[in-house]
Amino acid sequence: MEIIEGNREIVGREAELGVLREFVENAPSGGGLVLVGGPGIGKTTLWQAGLELARAQGVRVLRARPSDAEARLSFAALTDLLDGVETTVGTGIPAPQRRALEVALLRSEAGARPPSGERAIALGLLNVLRGLAEHEPLLVAIDDIQWLDAASADALSFVARRLEGVPVRFLLARRSGSASSVERELGPAVLQQVELSGLSFGAMRRVLFEQLGFTTSHRMLRRIFAATDGNPFFALELGRALEEQGPLEIGAEIALTVGLDELLGARVEQLTTPVRGVLLASALAGPATIRDLGSLADRTELDDAVDAGLLVIEGELVRVSHPLLAAAARARSSTEERRRIHAELARSTTNSEAEARHLALAADRPDAALASLLAAAAAAANARGAVEDAVELAEHAVRLSPSGEGRPERVLSLADYLYRAGELQGMNTLLAAELEALPSGGVRARAHLLLCIAPPILAESAVHLNQALTESANDPLVRAEVLAYKSEELSTLWLEKLQLAERWALEALRLAGPEAGADIVAALGWVRIMRGRPIDDLIGRSSATVAPESVQNSIDRLMGIRLAFRGHVSAAREMFLSLVAVAEDRGESWSVDGILHQLCELELRAGDWNAAASRLAQQAPSFSEVAIAVGTHDPRIRAVIAAIRGLPVEAERFAAATIAGIDASGMQWDRLEALRARGIAALCAGDPARAAESLRTVWAHTSREGIDDPGAFPVAPELVEALVELDETEEARAVTERLKDLAEEQEHPWGLATVKRCLGLAQLATRVEIEAGAAALLEATAEYEALGLRFDAARSLLALGRGQRRMRKWGAARVSLERARTAFDEFAADGWAEQARFELARVGGRRPQVDGELTPSERRTAELAAGGLSNKQIAAALFVSVHTVEVHLSRVYAKLGVHSRAQLAQHLPITRPAPVKD
Repeated sequence: MEIIEGNREIVGREAELGVLREFVENAPSGGGLVLVGGPGIGKTTLWQAGLELARAQGVRVLRARPSDAEARLSFAALTDLLDGVETTVGTGIPAPQRRALEVALLRSEAGARPPSGERAIALGLLNVLRGLAEHEPLLVAIDDIQWLDAASADALSFVARRLEGVPVRFLLARRSGSASSVERELGPAVLQQVELSGLSFGAMRRVLFEQLGFTTSHRMLRRIFAATDGNPFFALELGRALEEQGPLEIGAEIALTVGLDELLGARVEQLTTPVRGVLLASALAGPATIRDLGSLADRTELDDAVDAGLLVIEGELVRVSHPLLAAAARARSSTEERRRIHAELARSTTNSEAEARHLALAADRPDAALASLLAAAAAAANARGAVEDAVELAEHAVRLSPSGEGRPERVLSLADYLYRAGELQGMNTLLAAELEALPSGGVRARAHLLLCIAPPILAESAVHLNQALTESANDPLVRAEVLAYKSEELSTLWLEKLQLAERWALEALRLAGPEAGADIVAALGWVRIMRGRPIDDLIGRSSATVAPESVQNSIDRLMGIRLAFRGHVSAAREMFLSLVAVAEDRGESWSVDGILHQLCELELRAGDWNAAASRLAQQAPSFSEVAIAVGTHDPRIRAVIAAIRGLPVEAERFAAATIAGIDASGMQWDRLEALRARGIAALCAGDPARAAESLRTVWAHTSREGIDDPGAFPVAPELVEALVELDETEEARAVTERLKDLAEEQEHPWGLATVKRCLGLAQLATRVEIEAGAAALLEATAEYEALGLRFDAARSLLALGRGQRRMRKWGAARVSLERARTAFDEFAADGWAEQARFELARVGGRRPQVDGELTPSERRTAELAAGGLSNKQIAAALFVSVHTVEVHLSRVYAKLGVHSRAQLAQHLPITRPAPVKD
């Protein structure tokens, strides 16, 4: 479920939106719902979404949004609530009640004789609401009800007690704290309460990106999240402040915006000196024990701070009641004061990492011993998977390192941690500033190697790689890393000369010997899986050497990719999901993004484009640095999605965009996948010549360069189908023979099933071996289904049914085509489902019949339109063009006999695009 507020999607509130929808659609008469939470938590946004949902259901909404400035103005909220409502709406409203209400609403003069009192006003309001509810359901919606003026509150409380059986409901929102009198009158049996907490990390990240276009490192996002507890308003405020501040110095605070500083800083300034000192000590300590605070705070001072709502004590742990309050305390302190407290905290803590951090924050000049201590603490943090902690400690280690011995290694360690944390711009900036000061040889070679990863200009990568090769001439271990990188570049970026890539990878392993790291082992693993060879022996070798410092470079990830290539969908999915969880725990945004991308590709192989689109959306849009490094992939994946859905125009558009961008990204992988998507789409469009042209290019490239796993770029079945349609039987036979040799040699499940599919296509085309061809395609279908490859299975059935129809095997054709149509409909491959329907209509000379049944694509489009989305928003949600949306809607209108979105909403349930879960 997704609700659009204005032009923005409401992010991260799927559960709350579900409660709102249930309340609007199914709440009993007199029911109510109240949204409760702190300032900025998103109550008003959800309250407004509830109003939109109610209006879409044909409910009349009376709304008021009181403010603290209006809390002393009698009947201010009631005036807003009844704006535009005639007090004559009810037939039985006595004149005194009507007059009293008119005067209260400032619509009539009081005159010489004042109207009846507050009871008459309340009765008048009650009868107005009853009169309105006679004609349509009614929703009384009040935001910030804590600011409700007393007179309005009394009238509404009177009404709330007397509406039983009347179709009037209440939607309220207020800050955390005591319930209002209206809530108390409604009572817990009638009033449902929804307590709002902060957004999830992923939802907060999306809010920052979508509303501010804010991009920063994963580590900085974590700081914002920790500082705001996921409060969206506070997060946006800090995002704006960071945009103004620019990159922060080591240990620097995120400056509070003026509004937050005035709100929280003023409170800090008003504290007594002892309490303020306790607050600052707790803010600098982070989560700490009472013992950690040591001499900085006695128990009486701690209790005073707790009583003031500044601190929370849970057992022996002490924390500041809100992270932003801690930030305000730090902002209102002097540098000298903070250093003194950090020095004291270092003496009292028993945690070695915390001690090193406090000592660093207390130091203001280079200190070789302390720098060494910090470097060791950073290495320990990295070893336990806390890469963000490693970055912070390593930054301090570099800052406090005197020139000379030890500093170069600390610079490289920091660069490596930044890489693993996904902070590629920070890594490049660090190394560019330090490169000339690094000693020549292995140390400088490692720096050049890191600079290959994501240079500001792609051409610089080759320059740095050549420099790394030259500098590493006398350092076997570093040279092994350089050769491994070159090998992996050939096998994953350029996709060429795999035999050379394998020689480099083997040489890298020889040079590294027993000390070979996971990245060196992974280089050979990449070559092996691209060539269709097993990597089980490398799994053992990797675990016996250096543990993988990055999930992205783990052999487990390569095993997942090999499983995907071979068609083992469930096993590959399980592997990737477990790796995502590990990478998220370790804070490796680079790895998370890369493995989510692999999951997206896996879902496309399975034929589930909805799941693939969801995985695509999960890749953090704010990780722009990572996106630069790995290529955006977006147009290419959209091209494959469109091809699987059977949308040739969209597939061609995205494929062309991908191919046009190859010169900028250098990703041959993207080019080959775009050509594959173009070929599949051309078959759907009935253009086998264009399909063969694109698919031949992919097949020739993989054959020439030694990419022997037939599932790496799985074009063989579509290429054979196109060639058979063109009567290019010799070439189709050659493709099938090569596929058969590779599949049998590798015992490749997808390949073996696909050989049967290719043979069946060729046999049906002979018009002689019909039974053998049908049997082969049915076997292929069953094997695909067992592997979880629904798209391949449905495509096989479509080809079988088409062949049977051409042979006038009407009954068999109808069975095959019905199965294909059902399968395509199940995963919304609309274009392919239309192909199956078209073939069915031709069975036995039948013609397509026009009826009122909507196709799945038409129904999905119609439901979104009924929900109020624009054509552009529908196109974005469904990964299609605006033109396609317009075509679908024109067909829907014709089939349902409607002429507008308003009429459409009466025929269909309101639907919104499915939300992305973090």
